[in-house]
Amino acid sequence: MDGDLVLKMPFILRLVNSRKSALSTIIASNLFILLIPLAMGLFLYAKVEQSLERSTTRSNVAMLEQLKLSLDNKLSEVDKLMRQVVFDPKLDYMLRIPANSSDVDKYEFIQFMRDKMSKYHSMTSNFILDYYVYFASSDTIVKSDLVTDSRTFYSIYYAYKNMSYEGWRQLMDKLHSVDYLPVNSLSNGLDQAPKDVITYIQSLPIHSQSQNLGNFTVLIDVDQVKQLFAQLESANHSSVYIIDNAGKTIMSNSESPFPSDLLGRIQESTGPFDYRLGSVDQVVSVTSSQKAGWKYVSIMPNDVFMQQVNQIQSWSIGLFILCLICGLVAVSIGAYRTYKPLQKTVNAIMRGKEMIMRPSSNEYEFIRQTVEGSIHEEKNLRMTLAQQIPFIQANYLSRLLNGRMDVDISVENGDSLQFMNLAFTSDCFAVLIVKIEDIHDLAEEDEQQWAHARFIISNIGTDLIALNHKGFSVELDRDRIVLLINLTPNREKFAESDIREIAESLFSITSQRFQIGMTIAVGGVHSGPKAIRDSYPEALAALEYRLILGKHATIYFQDILDVKQHYYYPLEIEIQLINFVRSGDTENVVKLLDKIYSMNFDSSHITPELGRCLFFNVISTFLKIMNSTNTNQDEVLGSDFDPIKEVFSYPTAQGMYTKTKELYETLTRSFTWDRSDHSTQRLQEIIGIVHENLGDSNLGVAQIAERIQMTPQYLSTFFKKHQGQNLLDYITHKRIQQGKQLMENKELTIVQIAQKIGYNNDVVFIRAFKKLEGVTPGKYRETMLPEIIGADT
Repeated sequence: MDGDLVLKMPFILRLVNSRKSALSTIIASNLFILLIPLAMGLFLYAKVEQSLERSTTRSNVAMLEQLKLSLDNKLSEVDKLMRQVVFDPKLDYMLRIPANSSDVDKYEFIQFMRDKMSKYHSMTSNFILDYYVYFASSDTIVKSDLVTDSRTFYSIYYAYKNMSYEGWRQLMDKLHSVDYLPVNSLSNGLDQAPKDVITYIQSLPIHSQSQNLGNFTVLIDVDQVKQLFAQLESANHSSVYIIDNAGKTIMSNSESPFPSDLLGRIQESTGPFDYRLGSVDQVVSVTSSQKAGWKYVSIMPNDVFMQQVNQIQSWSIGLFILCLICGLVAVSIGAYRTYKPLQKTVNAIMRGKEMIMRPSSNEYEFIRQTVEGSIHEEKNLRMTLAQQIPFIQANYLSRLLNGRMDVDISVENGDSLQFMNLAFTSDCFAVLIVKIEDIHDLAEEDEQQWAHARFIISNIGTDLIALNHKGFSVELDRDRIVLLINLTPNREKFAESDIREIAESLFSITSQRFQIGMTIAVGGVHSGPKAIRDSYPEALAALEYRLILGKHATIYFQDILDVKQHYYYPLEIEIQLINFVRSGDTENVVKLLDKIYSMNFDSSHITPELGRCLFFNVISTFLKIMNSTNTNQDEVLGSDFDPIKEVFSYPTAQGMYTKTKELYETLTRSFTWDRSDHSTQRLQEIIGIVHENLGDSNLGVAQIAERIQMTPQYLSTFFKKHQGQNLLDYITHKRIQQGKQLMENKELTIVQIAQKIGYNNDVVFIRAFKKLEGVTPGKYRETMLPEIIGADT
């Protein structure tokens, strides 16, 4: 071995000369370690007793500090858990839920337990025995796996030794701000051994100091704290006390109470000091925790304290000699042996990476970078796969819905679906299609609100299905979601009633709680490999009846099977409608259209296809009248107006009917307005409206058209034809004339004049004035207005 080392020395020396070589770092580190015994020996020979006493003191304080840090670290877990719970956005609302609340409010506690409390439970360690939230208004206790009232909770689950239920309620109703109660024995009422706990209490809501609507309580397992005490107790046989700001002993590993005369000294002292307890000299060490405001006090007998000093003093010389000899051997032999595996590891990595040159950095740094890169690549791969799982699942369910594949519940196929979190309990399915009709205060292009609505419906729907069956959701479009119900084998006979209850509950919760309007279409229940492809078309067919039944309905396929294949629109009715329109009889036109709609749609036994066909025929009659009378469509309806597209743009029969009736009323009135005497009267009426409402900033074509029951397009055409001027230009001209009259009053500013004649701001008024008069209002008032007034006088 020594000969082999001699042969390797030139290679080692070359690596040592490179500052970045790992071998040079190993040799330097070993030489540094070799120098440590020498430095310690010199120091120990100079002041052995003083140095060792100080070292022992530091060791004792460090262990006490380690206990504090360890316990503070555990308490950070309590603080983190507290913040996750008390800052939950729903908690403030739940604290104010009364005892006699509705089922929807009570469901909030269950949802809070399932979605929040149980999730936090998986994040806690054994240090936290349990935790729960007490809601005073509703007298409810919610923990990770339970929702119950306070008396049941205290009598069955957690009861303090020597404390009645009333005493516990008084404790809960007090105002607490990060309070830790001393160790107390806790039993769960299930004939199990009592458990010692430290109780942490925080009153709720946390942002209010004047009201106590409940509290958040954490039970800390004392056994876990004792394990932290064990290291310090076994090392120096000391008594350790945890004292809070009020001087109460939170916990101790000693049966003796904390000496009362020490309370004042530990508040003042920051370092170890001597103390005589009984007839024995003691050394007291104190450290403070800013986390919980506690003081950690260690009381150790002096002979135990100095025992380590004396032992280390006698061992120092022997260890110095031993370390010096062993260190010289370790530096010469161990450096090469340490570097050899490292060199092989680097070579193996280089072969795997197909690198040409050796790494220029330190070998340890090279290995670290390689390992970190591999871990990062693995994490990215897993993250990418996890992100794709919802899309893969949605794609698979979409193929099932569209009939591109059949349901397979065999064991082999079930194993293949595990990677996308899918598992079917039976081959019996039903399909629900939810179409979102409207959302409260939703802007049309607000995609975030649409996504939020889909998320709410998907989660509530799958939760309702999960009560008795298994459910999956698939987003088909921005406003359409499919809920796939996989029926439980032992509840197939209740399938029909369960599905109706799911649909009604989903409609009720989303509309009342979240103000989301929807239409739900329900397909039939089917079994076998083609169950989904059979139920989905039925749900689509049911959704088509939204045209007949309107929005915000729940439509079942079984309820629409009894339909008739004809509609009511006889030839004589069409002839009457044509005559009424051409004679300008608006009242009879409306009555006849109402009769046609009532005869066909009030019974709800007409198919959507026939309903569209009926409206197409009625609009065809409308076009026949216009063609036979040579009516100018651009004047009556406006340019580029397509009545067929306009009517069929509405998703429901009621919307189509309203638009159809509006078109017929407009056409009927056009036959009346075309008479000269009536046209003159109508023109004067329009001009009168303009003169009376010049000060209204909303005055425009749409407002006037609504008042005289014309379409805006026809009103513009009619006014220009009979007045020879565009209506908006006429309004602007009249406003400027009135503004010029108001300028004669020197007390009115330009802004006030603009407001009086219907402009929201003076900028628009100034632009319009300059366009008509060639000068700004201010210039007109300064120059032209005095000349006009002088000429008049």
